Amino acid sequence: APCDIVAVVDTPPAHRKSTNPQKPNDPPPFTQIAQEQKIPSFEPPNPNDSDFVDTIKDLRSSVYIAIGYVRILKAPLLSLPSRTTANFHASLLPAYRGKHPVFRTLRDGQSRAGLTVHVMDPHLDAGAILYQVRVRTRRRDSVATLYGRIMEKSVLLVPQLVRDAVADRLRPRPQGETGASYFSSVSEEDFRLDWSADAEQLRRWICTTPGQCFCEAGGHRIFFLDAEIERGGTGAPPGTVMHVGRTRCTVATGKQQLALRAGKLAATDGKPMARLCHELGITEGSRLC
Repeated sequence: APCDIVAVVDTPPAHRKSTNPQKPNDPPPFTQIAQEQKIPSFEPPNPNDSDFVDTIKDLRSSVYIAIGYVRILKAPLLSLPSRTTANFHASLLPAYRGKHPVFRTLRDGQSRAGLTVHVMDPHLDAGAILYQVRVRTRRRDSVATLYGRIMEKSVLLVPQLVRDAVADRLRPRPQGETGASYFSSVSEEDFRLDWSADAEQLRRWICTTPGQCFCEAGGHRIFFLDAEIERGGTGAPPGTVMHVGRTRCTVATGKQQLALRAGKLAATDGKPMARLCHELGITEGSRLC
């Protein structure tokens, strides 16, 4: 992009939370890249603190670009750039304002996802839209796979934003409120499986965040890595283990059955679900809760 990066700002490491956890081969944090490139970097606990605002003011920036930043920027900070302050938000705004938009999009079974670049104002993810890209979701998408396609399709919006800002070609349009939704942080209970739900919902939740959805059985917390719908209904109570095969086990749900393919205990490697059942003494007729 036709610009100089004068600074990089990130959240302190202890406050970085994501439904798409960092993996060993992922790129390093923004601040590490900045340090390697001799670019000033900051990790303020509160970016709206007056001392930090004064520090940033001295940089005389033209454009602020926020990508995945979790703090709300207030008016004194937003007023500093001479051109614009833009946020890259991974949803088709005004839907899924707030945190973890890709996670929420997949959990809800939406057929389309995307990314919106919008002007930042004191309201959360509600500023006027500059650009939008759309991406189709896939049946077996996880947060990681969908994020990857969204970023691949939208990364060139960064230089486009800079070029348009320099040439005074930015044409923001109001979001409106039709179809608006907002979500906050996720909690542990968001990942606890309710077997009275239908099998498709449970399958989707497991595939969205492999290794994070869980249930209790035999005094152990089991985390599931993969699942598929098993056709055919059952009169058994939801959560009842219907069959343990050579590689997987089948569980009754509120509608149809769910074949659990792989699972693990906390801090252990994944393994075929049937093997885990044998190790934990889970047999046909056992209840998962």
